[in-house]
Amino acid sequence: MRDIKYSIRFLFLLLIIIGCEDDDEYVAPNSFVDAAFTTTWGTAVDKDIDINNYGSFMDLSNGTIKHEWTIPEGTFFLKGPLPTNADNFEKYIIEDAGKVSEEGTVHVLFSKGDSLTPIKLHNEYEEYTEFALPTGWDAETNSTIIDTLKTVKKGSVWVLDYTLIIDVYDTIVADMEIRNMAGNKIDFKNQDVIDLKFGDQLIFEDLSRNNNTSRPNTTVWTIHTIAENKEDEENIINVNEEKTIDTLTFNKRIGQFKGRLISKRERTETVQADEEIYEIPVIFNVTALDEALELSGDVMELADNTIVVPVSSKLAPLTEDVSTHFSVKVNGVKRPVATVAQNPTNAAQLWLTLATPLEGGDAVNPVTVSYDGGNATLKSIDERLLEAFTDVAVEVYVPVPVLRVGTAQKKTADDAILLQFDQELDPASITASADATMGFSATVNGVASGVSSVELDATDPSILKLYLNEELYRDDEIAISYMAPGDIRSIGAGELSDFGPDIVTPDEDNILGDVGMFENAIGTDWLNTGSNGTGAASITAPPTPDFPSAVAPSGNVMHLSAPDGNKPNTITSGTYPFEAGVVYRVKFKRYLGSTTSTTFAKHFFGSQQINDNWNDPEDELGKWQLVEFTFTAASTTNGTVRIQPVPAGISDVYYDEYIIQVDDNRP
Repeated sequence: MRDIKYSIRFLFLLLIIIGCEDDDEYVAPNSFVDAAFTTTWGTAVDKDIDINNYGSFMDLSNGTIKHEWTIPEGTFFLKGPLPTNADNFEKYIIEDAGKVSEEGTVHVLFSKGDSLTPIKLHNEYEEYTEFALPTGWDAETNSTIIDTLKTVKKGSVWVLDYTLIIDVYDTIVADMEIRNMAGNKIDFKNQDVIDLKFGDQLIFEDLSRNNNTSRPNTTVWTIHTIAENKEDEENIINVNEEKTIDTLTFNKRIGQFKGRLISKRERTETVQADEEIYEIPVIFNVTALDEALELSGDVMELADNTIVVPVSSKLAPLTEDVSTHFSVKVNGVKRPVATVAQNPTNAAQLWLTLATPLEGGDAVNPVTVSYDGGNATLKSIDERLLEAFTDVAVEVYVPVPVLRVGTAQKKTADDAILLQFDQELDPASITASADATMGFSATVNGVASGVSSVELDATDPSILKLYLNEELYRDDEIAISYMAPGDIRSIGAGELSDFGPDIVTPDEDNILGDVGMFENAIGTDWLNTGSNGTGAASITAPPTPDFPSAVAPSGNVMHLSAPDGNKPNTITSGTYPFEAGVVYRVKFKRYLGSTTSTTFAKHFFGSQQINDNWNDPEDELGKWQLVEFTFTAASTTNGTVRIQPVPAGISDVYYDEYIIQVDDNRP
């Protein structure tokens, strides 16, 4: 049943009415004349409809002296009122109505698909008039695009001629073509059978879309078993695509099959859905390959002790235990086969597991596998039985030693020490171990310390987390070592290689993060909120020191210049949390230029001021030095960090790697 979504059914239309307007060459008299019309589609630019449906057209003009609607072949005038839920409107056709109507409102039945179906309006007026016709929507200006229709003077009258183009969607007529992989057409409509070998491919093309008026947008191909009742059919190929050309592979089973094409068009707000089913009039006869199903490729053991046996074609699903038909020998001695299964991601592989797994040391002995060929369920999908094979060599997996990589890292939050390895570790080797810490040792500040536990990192299985028997602090010097034997193994059963002592690097937990590295220009992470006189703040390359030291900056540095008692005021663009009563440690690299005569700079954390004094004997001009101090936050705040050199005198100071952290140094 057609369910027409048009408000015109009861003439709930959007009226488009524009009155008379002055023309440059004509001044209208006082009488009221205007041009206006509307349709089922209102102001929509695209006027779509499906075949055997109708649209309505209403002339709303005033002052016409002649009016006509003209329709083309394949359309008919209908007599209203019309029902909204009719399946067929043919009985409402006005017989002998012709193709021209003088009625103000007409209902037009479309019985022929054509994307350019013209409906013509002809009006004549005694006076000039215009009609503002919406033709689209301008997304940039968020406004309607208007086309002004002007009447044209012909003789003594003013004429409006306008053609509305209706896009009529036809009923889908399904048609298709089959080609071989060489591109040659197969005359399937004039032959009974297409003979295929298992795995052969054919190209199917949906020709239904060659008819531009029906416009299907989905193609469904099915190849199915032959059954007396359709509900008993079983699809061996079912492809649902938006594209019209598909390559179908006959590799699901052997036998005789039929097929069908379903060409579909989805429903829209204005056009009904449609589909056409085409039963392909040929039988697809799929027979088994002529070649033997046999062992194909090297047999090898994987890291998880699985022995992989590759065969030349995909196997049918196993329906029974076939392990007794396989045998594995190590140096001539049989090892019982416990299970035989298919690789779930590659049906052309068998997976064998042994009751007693192979070890890396077995690689020095001949290891072989055999199959006696005596099981009917070991067959390909096209029902070829697997050929027997005898004493085929097995490549034994030899575990790769596990190496320590990267930096050993201590996490401040839970005192975990993170150790990175070059392979993923087997969690079962940890949980099954009576003592997973065996082989590990540690020192803290040069004194031996016990390892209390070992666990695998939850997000990265190549990382071990070690915990020591004692509380750790950020400034502790921690070293970790390992010496075999131990129980921890990689996924591939590799043993940990000896390492250490590896120095552990503590987390800085820098509240400032990268902001304290001073890599971005002033105005990004740090702002200069005002300088007195010639005072200046900049992010610059580090100066060449007058005196070398073991301390060196990295990348750019902050330069605060305050000559003659002038001073810049630098402040972070972001804010940072400080908690009342918590002790914070501030660390940075500092360089004092040789002309510096001031004695300190002010550092503000929120509103709390701490001075960076440089009048101690160890503070030297012209040399990069490490500076540390602590402070206890007086209040809880989310504040900025500010640095300001102090007059009087000259301040020529550079800072780098500015770190603020909760104080976790050993008391």
